[in-house]
Amino acid sequence: MEYYQGQPSPSLRLMNQNIEVFSMQHESRAVLISVHPKYVSKILSGKKRVEFRRVWAAQRVTHLVIYSTSPEMKVKATVGVEDVFTGSKAALWEVAKEYGGGLTRNELRTYFDGVSKGHAIILSKINRLKASLSLAEAIPGMRAPQSYVYLTNEQFESIQSMTL
Repeated sequence: MEYYQGQPSPSLRLMNQNIEVFSMQHESRAVLISVHPKYVSKILSGKKRVEFRRVWAAQRVTHLVIYSTSPEMKVKATVGVEDVFTGSKAALWEVAKEYGGGLTRNELRTYFDGVSKGHAIILSKINRLKASLSLAEAIPGMRAPQSYVYLTNEQFESIQSMTL
């Protein structure tokens, strides 16, 4: 596991896992991610503090814009990114148990079926939008991403300005 200075120390239990920790730079970089409505509800309630991804950004990401998929199809919130762990399913399950993954072990295994490594994004401050917006209202011309799409600073700041 790699550890970068300037970040809170991962728990001792996680330090024995074969995972990498990526530090967050001070530069803001946001991505729009698509999330199933049941997991969006758990994120907004604070029960889910980890977002899992099979594929993750090459550039460091400091914020997520949460788009709730069908049937809602609305932008719901912005969320800070505290850390990103990369590792095996077993290592990611330890992250889920430690931080609150909001899913069962079977759901995690099924989601990561066919890949040797995955990514666990540790969520921090949640900022709900004052009113949920369609993607066209939030970011004109944007299509819902399969996984994620980088946002410009202007796009992110515009959405951030609509939070509570």
